[in-house]
Amino acid sequence: MSDPVQLRTARPAPDVVVLAVFGEIDITTAPDLEEAVTRALAAPVAHLVVDLSGVTFFGSPGLATLIRTADAVDGRGLRLTLVAGQLALRTMALTNTVDLFTLRDSVEAALRPN
Repeated sequence: MSDPVQLRTARPAPDVVVLAVFGEIDITTAPDLEEAVTRALAAPVAHLVVDLSGVTFFGSPGLATLIRTADAVDGRGLRLTLVAGQLALRTMALTNTVDLFTLRDSVEAALRPN
């Protein structure tokens, strides 16, 4: 059984949403992540930062959610940046999906202009 995932949203700027994720992202909790991302993108936003550095397990359902998010963001001309953390980065590396995302080492780095 999965530990409950914790999701926290912050707005460090009017057009930026930071979604911090804590706990396990698996088949049971990925829908919670998807719902949080959907809510974040429903608000006026130009840049979504998903901070996965607090994730303790990152399975393929979480990765699928992020791939769908990347497609949705790209289709709307928005920006998505991931703070991957080691576990999420490992899953992305094993599935050859690292190049699908813009990755940064910290939320602070993600918030810097390109």
